[in-house]
Amino acid sequence: MAAVIEFKNITKRFGGTVALNDVSFSIEKGEIHCLCGENGAGKSTLINLCGGVFTPTEGQILVNGREENINTIRKSEKLGFSIVHQEVPLCLNMSVAHNIFLGSAEATKGWFLNEKHMSEKTRELLDMFRLHVEPTTLLGSLSIAEQSIVQIAKAVYFKPDILILDEPTAALTNDQREVMFEVVRKLVKEHGTTVLYVSHRLEEVMMLGDRLTVLKDGKYVTTRNVSDVTMDEIVTLMVGRKIEKTEWDRSYVTNEELLTVKNLCNGKKFQNISFSLHRGEILGLAGFVGAGRTEVLSSIFGADKLDSGEVYVKGERVNIRSPKDAIRKKISMIPENRRDDGLVTSMSIRQNAQLAVMDRISSKGFLSESKSVSLMEEMINKYSIKVGGMNDMILTLSGGNQQKVVIAKWIGNDPEILLCDEPTRGIDVGAKSEVYTILKDIASHGIGILMVSSELPELINLCDRIIVMHEGRITGEIMREEATEELITRYAAAI
Repeated sequence: MAAVIEFKNITKRFGGTVALNDVSFSIEKGEIHCLCGENGAGKSTLINLCGGVFTPTEGQILVNGREENINTIRKSEKLGFSIVHQEVPLCLNMSVAHNIFLGSAEATKGWFLNEKHMSEKTRELLDMFRLHVEPTTLLGSLSIAEQSIVQIAKAVYFKPDILILDEPTAALTNDQREVMFEVVRKLVKEHGTTVLYVSHRLEEVMMLGDRLTVLKDGKYVTTRNVSDVTMDEIVTLMVGRKIEKTEWDRSYVTNEELLTVKNLCNGKKFQNISFSLHRGEILGLAGFVGAGRTEVLSSIFGADKLDSGEVYVKGERVNIRSPKDAIRKKISMIPENRRDDGLVTSMSIRQNAQLAVMDRISSKGFLSESKSVSLMEEMINKYSIKVGGMNDMILTLSGGNQQKVVIAKWIGNDPEILLCDEPTRGIDVGAKSEVYTILKDIASHGIGILMVSSELPELINLCDRIIVMHEGRITGEIMREEATEELITRYAAAI
């Protein structure tokens, strides 16, 4: 088959950092080609070269056999590219329909917006993705998963020649993922669309892909037929080692109750939630999107207001009305949306890492440079954060290293209770294993961890106990030794 995209000896440098080093491979027309590699392997850089965000330092990009200088986003779009980025670049203060048709000629009729057309087509699109929201719904009112579906729907609607999906299912449930797969396969079959698919979930690569290419440290490793490799072989190609899971089997649970909640209620979000978290325990919260898991964490942290219920920290009843109150009670929270809620993207790595510990590195309102540098060096070493320099901007880091900065920031606050919402969302298998090890180490020091995750193997591997929710209520509690994906799913579906 003919190559739709061909990368020839692509090198991309950012100052002294080489993001891509002499990379060459091709993608054939009408195939689903998966791009695999750890965070920092160069996948996002390659995508941004296709999108006209960057241009190569050296090398050529050929589209349909012709060398192209893709130096603007508009040029990329004219060449038939449509890119769904990992972080959702949509307008939260606009409706679903207006987001989908933003920048499209279909959005206008003469001098006016063609609201009827946009609404009708958006409804058809939402039905295709089985997303039950109105076209007029404000995007900011939707969950991260629903926003992701809107972004994918926008890309699919215009039937691009080349569709690039960067971690499209990071926030989706298994059911939502299956619907997206159906739509992508239909696009390939009926319109001959070529798909470049990036995912850290290797089971998705095996389910969806025709071929895969592996990058490591900015270099090309191999291109294989998906049918010719196993997931373990892909992991070894990506990280250069086998991932050992035995270190995650240890349990550090004690009998001491750090956090107890009784009959927590918050409108329609959740009702009558009661459980305890013990010192050294990793307690999982499972359930489908909309089950109320994130809302429970936010309410405990004081970010959402409770209608009723009681919260106890080490046996003492507390009234947590804001995150500031939670922090005073030694509760920290790692949010689901790392980019928007966990980091200040205009700040450096060091500034982000130390936002929650300013009292430790300042005196009488003045920052101690020596204490700040010393603490940052300690964080970098303890959490194996890969940085060029601690004063580089936070967005220069890979997703996995950004997540380590978020964890370091909140653990630096010396909490006794850590709330984690999707702590490995959008990071690769190697970085995940490092985060798992960090969380187990945190538990070994007597910190109790309450963790929301949509990845069932993650919950089963890490958690001492799993509480399952369905539509705002607890439907089951599972001990680690009896936990299976089937049992969790049955409780999550209230079967």
